[in-house]
Amino acid sequence: MTSLPLLLFSIVILVQPTFSSQAPNDDDAQMQIGSIDYFGYAGLDLKQVENHLPIHVGDSVSFNSFDRKKEAIQRFVKQFTGKPASDIAIVCCDGANHLLIYIGLDGASSRSLAHNPPPRGQDRLEETALKLYARDMAAIEDAVRRGASSEDDSKGYSLSADPRARQVELEIRAYAAGRGEEIERVLHNSSDVQQRRASACLLGYADRSSAQIQGLIQATSDVDDDVRNNAVRALAVLASANDAAGIDTDPSPFIAMLYSGQWTDRNKSSLLLFRLTHKRDPILLMKLREQALEPLIEGARWSDPGHSFGFLVILGRIEGIPEAQLLQMVTKGDSAGIIQTAERALHETSH
Repeated sequence: MTSLPLLLFSIVILVQPTFSSQAPNDDDAQMQIGSIDYFGYAGLDLKQVENHLPIHVGDSVSFNSFDRKKEAIQRFVKQFTGKPASDIAIVCCDGANHLLIYIGLDGASSRSLAHNPPPRGQDRLEETALKLYARDMAAIEDAVRRGASSEDDSKGYSLSADPRARQVELEIRAYAAGRGEEIERVLHNSSDVQQRRASACLLGYADRSSAQIQGLIQATSDVDDDVRNNAVRALAVLASANDAAGIDTDPSPFIAMLYSGQWTDRNKSSLLLFRLTHKRDPILLMKLREQALEPLIEGARWSDPGHSFGFLVILGRIEGIPEAQLLQMVTKGDSAGIIQTAERALHETSH
């Protein structure tokens, strides 16, 4: 099983970014907002946005009322900043089973990503594969709502601690083993976005190979948010395997994702870079110091410890804090020193 610090990060892996996928069975059921955080706000007056936002921590929202709330947030953000919010992500859940809201602002630390052209092929997975993917998503969502979000990534594919989700994942592993080439072909060629979403998930359970890794890397530039989300998640899990040789690839696309206007891109790229910086490669850490301090600091300030964890650890590694001390600082909530050091470094690099 993953070590204690990694368990704090498990919710980052498992949660889905859309409110509808996490909504209670009763569409009118109310859930309380536990935190509201932001990203992409460099150059904007964040305090003014926070003080006048038409939704607050402690408010309750339901599935049926969400669109109206989202429209009100969009109107306010556009009126105040001159541009619409790049994303409004509602995520389930914190330790108290409250919703988390992440609002993307179109400031200097928000950039558009380059995406692959949408595929036009007719490649398709078997219906069995699509049903496995649907069952997996449902089981994971249920586990997260119940607080059973930890998982074992030591084999290079995720196995949930929750028995129901784990059983589905074992079935996915049995199905995907030996089918990597077929799944990769669908991921690259299918015009059907749901086929690509399922393929990105299932490819992470296929036999480990360089082709598998390259296929997932290519999918991190897919035009669809969920395909990218599933592909980066799979790469992060592969990178955490006990016997992993490492993912030898240019980190530039994942650094670019830290600046994305989509919350899922930032969330999953932080997870992957958290894994990739474990060995503290000096070249990678220097690139992150020179190119990514601003979005890393924004993520490190997020309220939820599961979502800020990776950002904080990456910043601590950049600044050379010894690993044991760093993990102790983060797990105890001692993040102020890490962020302040990173802010000083950001000031130095920008002058």
